[in-house]
Amino acid sequence: MSRIAFIGGGGFAKEAREIALLRGYEVVGYTGKPQGILHAPYWGTNDALLDHAGDFDSVFVAFGAVNRASLEARRDMISWVDGHGLAMEPLVSPHATISAGVSIAAGALVAHGVVVSVDARIDRCAILNTGAIVGHDATIGAGAILAPGAFVGGTAAIGDHSLIGPGVIVLEGRRVGSFVVAGLGSTVVRSIADGATVMPQRSRVLNG
Repeated sequence: MSRIAFIGGGGFAKEAREIALLRGYEVVGYTGKPQGILHAPYWGTNDALLDHAGDFDSVFVAFGAVNRASLEARRDMISWVDGHGLAMEPLVSPHATISAGVSIAAGALVAHGVVVSVDARIDRCAILNTGAIVGHDATIGAGAILAPGAFVGGTAAIGDHSLIGPGVIVLEGRRVGSFVVAGLGSTVVRSIADGATVMPQRSRVLNG
């Protein structure tokens, strides 16, 4: 059984742990804030990983992002892991649908109910959360996050460390830059530049 250590112990880590266990990993410990949610030994701050280097085979960055600041924090942690030469492996739920020709890089997570269509590419440390859909030949950049229910059309590209929120639709062939935040329920109908924020129009109440 391969041993994996988590960086982060919150709710997302709990979901990732379930996938790791289904894939035959042993989650041997975690670092970061001691939230106490994750059912694994707490080792302390992230530097403790270096003290426990002989106790695990790979690490997983087990916290997500909800805004640009947390996207940057996640990017910095991935750089820290790489800088210390710690190995990462992808975590792919057995309840996801992965088509032929799909590539999934180290450190990525593909959650339950995700559909990834033919020849799509999922880059290093990307997160495809529950029920996300990725179309044919699409690219999800390094560290990018698709929230639950997000849809990325065929041949579309999501830039590095972007956050595609719950229920967001990115139409076929569109390009979303790096560090973009697309808010809940947005529809991306044109390509988006780096660092942009996309928000949906507010709902209106009719006849009531």
